[in-house]
Amino acid sequence: MKSYKGWSPEFRKASLKLTNKAKTLGWIAQPKQCRRCGQTKGILHLHNEDYDVTYDTLTEAFNRFPVSITEHELSELDRVLEPICWRCHMMHHSVGRNKQAVEQYFSEVALGKQWPPVYKHDFTILNRDHGL
Repeated sequence: MKSYKGWSPEFRKASLKLTNKAKTLGWIAQPKQCRRCGQTKGILHLHNEDYDVTYDTLTEAFNRFPVSITEHELSELDRVLEPICWRCHMMHHSVGRNKQAVEQYFSEVALGKQWPPVYKHDFTILNRDHGL
């Protein structure tokens, strides 16, 4: 795991650990559909756009007695955790490699194109299909 937008790998891992614990409690649902392309099959992730929000919100909820989460906190988590398929997620993070290819991909998605689902973490798929 690398640094991302100023968050260290250690902080991201700590936030992910809290996120996974919240999933086991049913506070955060497992992704069922990509918010960007609509894909329902293959690998689905939660893209975290703000690790501070997940870390701070969930730390507070888990430190409460009894452990609980408010509707406002759930709304904050939903705001920063995006259900996303593997392909859209990797394309999102590939903008530095080939901005034009990423923009083309998301333009096609916006027009309704849906690429085949991805069932394993295989970056050669992005090269083959999108020139990354």
